[in-house]
Amino acid sequence: MGATAASSKSSLRHPYLDWWGLAEAPFQLEPNPRFAFPRNDHREGLARLLFGLTQLGGIVAITGEVGCGKTMLARELERTLADDGFALAIASNPPRTASGVLGALLASVDSDARGGGAGRLAARLRERLGEQREAGGQPIIIVDEAQRLDLRALDEMRLLTNPGDAPAIPVVLLGQPELSTHIKRLPQVAQRVVVRYHMGAMDQSEVSAYIQHRVRVAGGTRRMFSRRAEEAAHTQTGGIPRLVNLLCANALFVGYVRGESQVGEDLLLDLADERDNIDGTVA
Repeated sequence: MGATAASSKSSLRHPYLDWWGLAEAPFQLEPNPRFAFPRNDHREGLARLLFGLTQLGGIVAITGEVGCGKTMLARELERTLADDGFALAIASNPPRTASGVLGALLASVDSDARGGGAGRLAARLRERLGEQREAGGQPIIIVDEAQRLDLRALDEMRLLTNPGDAPAIPVVLLGQPELSTHIKRLPQVAQRVVVRYHMGAMDQSEVSAYIQHRVRVAGGTRRMFSRRAEEAAHTQTGGIPRLVNLLCANALFVGYVRGESQVGEDLLLDLADERDNIDGTVA
């Protein structure tokens, strides 16, 4: 099975990587902590997360537009906390309902998780995380794409931060800007939020550094995008990391097809024009 998987993976390698002298694709859309770029938003966001979780408790809420890097931040947080011995219950793209998100969190820490109502699931989640606390791991709950949660589910997250009959459990909520709107509708939840942070887009200098960083991590040893191409990448994507990845991945492939030795501004603008002609929107 291992040999088959390795063979399948090697068969997916495209000649364009060899053309550019890359060991792997630098602009994949799937978040990969190895490619994490230390942009200012990430450094400050991660620092605020850790401060809120370790010093304040309660709820930490991180918001940002689609594609701005929230999931990458969540992966960095998970890796940092796991390395420090924290016990994590994680739900990504959770169900909307209270019982749904609680069931997903419980399943992440209990392989024998079964269904039930929200109250029962919350009690079992507290019990499992309490066991991990006794074993030396500080429990923390992380919910990515938390804007999906309905109001009752959000209130259940608040209840988990209450001491009650068991120690309080800090909660991290990462989501699109509408998460803030949902929280404001529930004053009891809003009052429990100890840290709020909104992740913005990258500026011009960050986009240039981001492109060069990902190329280096992928094995590149030279500048593959001209400075004007990097400027065009920022202009055409608004500095949203996911859109930069999409545009630059296409640019490397088309550059290979055209036999280019470097991705230039004209190539980037050609791709942007093609994109806009297809759907009339920014990528």
